[in-house]
Amino acid sequence: MAGSSVIVIGAGAAGLAAARALHDAGVDVEVIEARDRIGGRVFTVTDPATHRPIELGAEFIHGQAPELQQLLDEASLLTVDICGTRWRTTPSGLRPLKGFWERLDRAFQQLDNGASADRSFDDVFRTRPGGRRLANDRRLARQYVTGFHAADPRLISARALAEGGSPGDDVRERRLARVAEGYGRVIAWLAEPLASRISLSSAVTAVRWKRSHVAIDIAGRQRVTGRATIVTVPLGVLQEAPDAPGGIAFEPDLRQKAQALQHLRMGAVVRVVLRLRDRFWADETFARRHAAEGIERMTFLHARDKDFPTWWSAYPLMSPFIVGWCGGPVAHALAGHSPETITARAVNALARQCHLAPRRLQSLVEAAWVHDWLHDPYARGAYSYQLVDGAEAPAMLARPVKRTLFFAGEATDTEGATGTVHGAIASGRRAARQVMRTL
Repeated sequence: MAGSSVIVIGAGAAGLAAARALHDAGVDVEVIEARDRIGGRVFTVTDPATHRPIELGAEFIHGQAPELQQLLDEASLLTVDICGTRWRTTPSGLRPLKGFWERLDRAFQQLDNGASADRSFDDVFRTRPGGRRLANDRRLARQYVTGFHAADPRLISARALAEGGSPGDDVRERRLARVAEGYGRVIAWLAEPLASRISLSSAVTAVRWKRSHVAIDIAGRQRVTGRATIVTVPLGVLQEAPDAPGGIAFEPDLRQKAQALQHLRMGAVVRVVLRLRDRFWADETFARRHAAEGIERMTFLHARDKDFPTWWSAYPLMSPFIVGWCGGPVAHALAGHSPETITARAVNALARQCHLAPRRLQSLVEAAWVHDWLHDPYARGAYSYQLVDGAEAPAMLARPVKRTLFFAGEATDTEGATGTVHGAIASGRRAARQVMRTL
């Protein structure tokens, strides 16, 4: 591979957005990707039985997501808004979960208590702000922090959550949607003009740099050189030891990023996608048993389950798919098991929550998919969150070093969109602009 002006490390959403912006501006760019596929933590597979896209990584569009929406329009890709209802498990059956966002907003407002020092979510909620009146709302907020943010409540910054941890009362930011043909189509569109400039199965082992020059070592291949590099590998990879699988050595080291890296953490998630023989929750007998009118429009199911407390369906699509989600500290232990064990625990959890016999539910399962992001050497987790006193860490991580090393990825987003695809895309385009100003 010949030398290039700019070398992008990572072919995920951030890396491809950066490379596409540079390519469109006429800049000579190379993309180096350790995996044998593009997409990074966007991982869409197709079910041969239904030809439906299965998301093993990123799935949702959160809020207005202007950077992503612009890209979707340019690529002529359709989205589907999620417009069903949320449900909760109770000892007597499934019941509607009403006022989800309003209750979450009330709880999150308690995090902004005017204290001069930042504290963890747990430290604030241990004082039971709002008293007994908000006890259930605080419980819902804790489930949201461990699930949606994939965070440890003992570690995540209360200040960061108060500033952007939930959509608040902005109805537009509460929007959830999917890319109709799968997020993989977004990635493919970004990569289309870059096909000859992307090297797959090329794990970077070292980045040797000085001002206006980088030399990048690739396992089993020749060194690549350039004037600058945009590093878009996930936070967990940056935090990994250089000699660990997937780790990268920087010479000189990234001491400029030490404080930022110490105040960010990768969240842990285990997800299971099940293809069922039918949508059992839409069955009339099931609905009567639970006295649950309208349950056929269920999108999310929330439970206090030790294994998989959150589930979602494909609604408004009438596909017999359901996704089990476990985030936060519990996911660390769960991720260490085999896909078969994880799937079995997911099926048992769903059976418990829906008051079905495990054998009955197991008989409905036609296929299952699991991907262990926590032990994936090129991810080391799901997505980032900020620790106590880490509200400024994404901005610190995003700053270029010596006009030579540039950084992108959802962990570097400074607009409150960490953990999202649109945050990754925005960060890639921001890094591309920084590089072009430097060049």
